[in-house]
Amino acid sequence: MWRFRSSRVTLRRTWTRTRTRARTRTMGRPEAEWSSDLEPGPRGPAAERGEQALQRRWAESRWPTPFLYPDRVRGAAAHGAPVRVIAPGRWNHGPGPDFHGAQILDAGGRARRGDVELHLRPSAWLQHGHAEDAAYADILLHVVEQTGPSRGDEGGDPRVPSAVPLPDLETGSEGEAARRLPCESIVARSGRLAVEARLRRIAARRFQRKRRELGALEPSEGPGEAGDRRAVLATARALGQPHNADRALAAARTALAGRESWAEVQLERLRTAPDGWRRGRGAMGSADGLARALETLIGRWSTGGAAPQASFERLAGLPRAAAVDELRIEGLLGAGRATQLLADAVYPLTGAWERWLELPGVRYRRTDELRERMGGELRWRHPETQALLELEQTRCRQWACAICPIGVLARSRGGGRGP
Repeated sequence: MWRFRSSRVTLRRTWTRTRTRARTRTMGRPEAEWSSDLEPGPRGPAAERGEQALQRRWAESRWPTPFLYPDRVRGAAAHGAPVRVIAPGRWNHGPGPDFHGAQILDAGGRARRGDVELHLRPSAWLQHGHAEDAAYADILLHVVEQTGPSRGDEGGDPRVPSAVPLPDLETGSEGEAARRLPCESIVARSGRLAVEARLRRIAARRFQRKRRELGALEPSEGPGEAGDRRAVLATARALGQPHNADRALAAARTALAGRESWAEVQLERLRTAPDGWRRGRGAMGSADGLARALETLIGRWSTGGAAPQASFERLAGLPRAAAVDELRIEGLLGAGRATQLLADAVYPLTGAWERWLELPGVRYRRTDELRERMGGELRWRHPETQALLELEQTRCRQWACAICPIGVLARSRGGGRGP
């Protein structure tokens, strides 16, 4: 009797330890839980290995994909519209969706960014507990390898996002994981000279775009010639950067309208801070300070037979230090803002490309992350810092890595080390 009870106790203890170890292994892993909604059975090791392989295929494939035809993309205007995956996103090896920050283009050419979850079959969405997990509430794409219905799929459970069939992905020979952005360590991979040359080309496009934008400013009727009024508008726009350029431009346009002489130009509308004005640092951060600076410059450029357009051309011909000294206004416009005025108004409007190249580089906080990712020892002069601003605004902010000229540089050189 004693032997029987001892054996029973031993069996019970063994069963308890096994159950405890199983629970410990699956704590915090909804994908390992049993599901009452779908076919029974936990997510086993085979399925886990299969999904890991699926994630690796997604991460290491060549992009962009062909057009995919999903039943639904969250936020799309119409169901069934084709989408194209431009960038796979960053591989997430922790809790939550498999990939963060993936980028797609919808049928209308609009870029969208969001998370991607990959499964072997659609039913795994409920099986893994994603329907009740807030981390999966804003999934952009639910990608599956097997699109055929399994038990529980036939009813089209509204808790399950429509599945996008996995495209035929060609794995890249480099095996570069998606967690590394194309620009990461680009200097080491492509060489300093190649990167600087590419940044110079980006800066040149930015300069030409600025020149076109300023040349397209349509001044209303007012004092002087149209070119003079355009120079004043360009000045107001530059001084209002980064947050109040449009408001300063509108106020200057109103101040010029209908005036017969420069002495009649008063910036009362600007001085009273237009709606939505964002207060910045220093005297130029206030609407009143900007108005006083602009009125002072207009006075300098319109007395003694001078005119704003001719003053711009003369400033463009001066050495940078002399031009900065001439633009400075005690207590209002320091050397830094005077240099910015040259960079964003005087030089682009007059086409002074060589002068623009000679300006000193400025470090902008919003480009720090990009600068750090690129790595290496680059010479951060004005063209390079302007190129970073262009990339941050038109590529990084949109997660348009696949069409970034820096990323293209890495691919065109095969990811190797340059000169």
